[in-house]
Amino acid sequence: MFKTIYIVIYTAILAALIPTISVGQSFDYRFDVRLGMAKIGEMQVAANNDGKSYSVATALYTTGLVGALYDVRYEQRAIGRIGVGGALIPVKHTAMNDEKGAISRLEILFSGNRVSRVTFDPAKAVPAEVTTYRDTVDPMSLMYFLLRPVSPEKVCSGGINMFDGRNRSAVKFTDIKRYTDGRVECNIAYSGDGGKGGIALSSLVFHPDSNGLMRIRKFEAHTSLGTLTIKAR
Repeated sequence: MFKTIYIVIYTAILAALIPTISVGQSFDYRFDVRLGMAKIGEMQVAANNDGKSYSVATALYTTGLVGALYDVRYEQRAIGRIGVGGALIPVKHTAMNDEKGAISRLEILFSGNRVSRVTFDPAKAVPAEVTTYRDTVDPMSLMYFLLRPVSPEKVCSGGINMFDGRNRSAVKFTDIKRYTDGRVECNIAYSGDGGKGGIALSSLVFHPDSNGLMRIRKFEAHTSLGTLTIKAR
């Protein structure tokens, strides 16, 4: 069950516009993960950039009764360079999945603006054309971009391609709503192989902070298991 939820999180939440960031950002987030009314896990995100390079790391794990019955943990990291205009240029993405002691790993390497190598342990099939994927961002680089504080006019616009090691997805924002209290809500539509995870549309909610910058407060998706909500503390 939690593996399905994990796939939903990392195929639906990690959609963003053309990935550019401001210089000198760092942030930490703590999220509660709920399925319906029940809390099933937590997610932590920490990111940093110094104007020349960036890094981001996440940890998603079960808690409470779910954790006692189905102990799993997913960790992902990415490093990259900051290009002209603040563009994110991925260099390396790694992931470790620990599902009740069964561990699997993934590494995606980039060279310039293209994917150069993908390695799974245990081994999995990788698309033969993977090294032709250009202008494609890994999931953690998109996580960084999506969660960074941003001005209201840059929320929920544009589109980008994401590659998770096996599937490439074209993602974009739809149904954008802006409210008088500063809140912005939008849905995410995605197509391609990455859109086969069972979730066609997901919802993001942003609120302004004390400096007027938009920060994500909630992500919601409707799954076959119920409504999945990831809410910032």
